[in-house]
Amino acid sequence: MSTDLRRSKAEPTIRGMDLVRPSLRDFAYLDCQRRTELIAEQAAKLPSQVRNLLDVGGRGKPYSSFFVDRVVNHYVLDVEPGSSVDLVGDARTIPLADGSMDVVLCTQVLEHIPDPVAVIAEIRRVLKVGGTLLLSVPSIFPQHGSPGDYWRFMPQGLQWILRDFRGVTVRGEAGTVPSIFLVLNVYLQLLTGPVPWLQRLLRWTICPLNNLAGLFVGKIYRGDQFASNYFVVAVR
Repeated sequence: MSTDLRRSKAEPTIRGMDLVRPSLRDFAYLDCQRRTELIAEQAAKLPSQVRNLLDVGGRGKPYSSFFVDRVVNHYVLDVEPGSSVDLVGDARTIPLADGSMDVVLCTQVLEHIPDPVAVIAEIRRVLKVGGTLLLSVPSIFPQHGSPGDYWRFMPQGLQWILRDFRGVTVRGEAGTVPSIFLVLNVYLQLLTGPVPWLQRLLRWTICPLNNLAGLFVGKIYRGDQFASNYFVVAVR
């Protein structure tokens, strides 16, 4: 592993919304809120003072607070430089030694890379045996992001590309019923994009009501037949 890695700083507002504490007015609230819970849950399961965590595509370092008492070094790899970025590069060729990472976190990144299988192979290479991958990917979501948007994922596809890992668990982030409300919010956002005042009105009216409904109904029945995003835990 490179010896000149620096300890990066978090940039919590860099992505335009608070991913850890989303507002009820956010269109993607239901997934962001649930993803935060799942990451916090997995971070709490780590033994204290795990040595190295690599956050792939984690510019902004939004989830650093969950790992601050769990890992010694939280490194960020991203294609763009920033104060939160330790390594600038492509996730298909991670500039780290084999077996040098205890944990790899990769949230909402894999869809933006033309060859996701190569990324998974590189993540597996840099993880030590027994190391953990925490992965979040979209399943039903509009085209978004840069430099490209290439893929959507389903549970069987995730199991296949992670076939060389063991103990792979795949679950919907928001779950069936909350995902229905989330998708409705997202497509309302798209449809009202050309009319900013209407989009702002939705953010203060229909959007929070949908989010509250998704939260409430999801407590009665979450389900896993349909999900806008999936969360994966896989062991090397």
